[in-house]
Amino acid sequence: MVAGHGRFHRRLAELSDPPTKVAPVRKGLDYAGGRPGGAAIRAAGYDFVVRYLSDGGPSLPGKLLTPAEAVDLRAYGISIVSNWETTANRMLDGYVAGVNDASIALRQVLACGGRFDRPIYFSVDFDATPADQVPIDDYLRGAASILGAHNVGIYGGYWPIHRALDNKTAAWTWQTDAWSGGNIEFRRNLHQLVRQVVVGGVACDVNEAFTADFGQWDYYPTQEEPDVTPEQDAILRDIQTQLRGPNLDGWPQLGNRTLVDGLAAALTRIDELEKEVEKLNGELLDRPWWQWPISFIESIVPGGKN
Repeated sequence: MVAGHGRFHRRLAELSDPPTKVAPVRKGLDYAGGRPGGAAIRAAGYDFVVRYLSDGGPSLPGKLLTPAEAVDLRAYGISIVSNWETTANRMLDGYVAGVNDASIALRQVLACGGRFDRPIYFSVDFDATPADQVPIDDYLRGAASILGAHNVGIYGGYWPIHRALDNKTAAWTWQTDAWSGGNIEFRRNLHQLVRQVVVGGVACDVNEAFTADFGQWDYYPTQEEPDVTPEQDAILRDIQTQLRGPNLDGWPQLGNRTLVDGLAAALTRIDELEKEVEKLNGELLDRPWWQWPISFIESIVPGGKN
């Protein structure tokens, strides 16, 4: 790594664009030889860092993220992303190693003020072969037993991160140009370039983020977009008023009934009237035809027979 990861129409548009057109969202750094400091990082034009959760010893004195450094970075608005790496091929030690490392890494995240629900990237810092993927995946599964599969990320060249995504052993990916052979994993969250800069007197690798959420501690999902536009919402409210009346209390013209209830009442009354008419017609048909006018007149003339 250093010397020394409506709505429908937007998603459709994203899927329709060729991956090569995707531009990085943000630019950041990773480093291990020292600690540049939040002010220097911000002044150099970067706004996130990927930081190690393991100690680098005397040869890499700035490798481990400390609580004091985390406070300084956040004071300057520098987002922090978590990474774990001890030796380059540590992941070949498999499942138990993944459990152990994830446990230590999470403790360090929390000690530095980070969140338990944010991902940690684990490093494959060598040219991994397809055969190596078996223990690598086992390591990632071990880490998932501590962090949850949705919080497990992988750093490495194109092939190991590509296989981990396909095998669903990693949910986040940080690709390095090293060992990638020019291939690009378009599902990556972060990309480490073969380019270094000196910031605050420290040699740093340059990284690019390709997703709004790439595992940074200070990321919180924005409120979901409404399922309808304001125009559609107005139409729906108008329909509701038409059905339920002003203030949704029913229509005065319908006896404070809703439109549906008023229609139901009207249909019931129509049915009753039809039965009454049918009954009257039956009574008239039961009498001789020459009698019905007289009986009809008697029924309506005062003093007549009922």
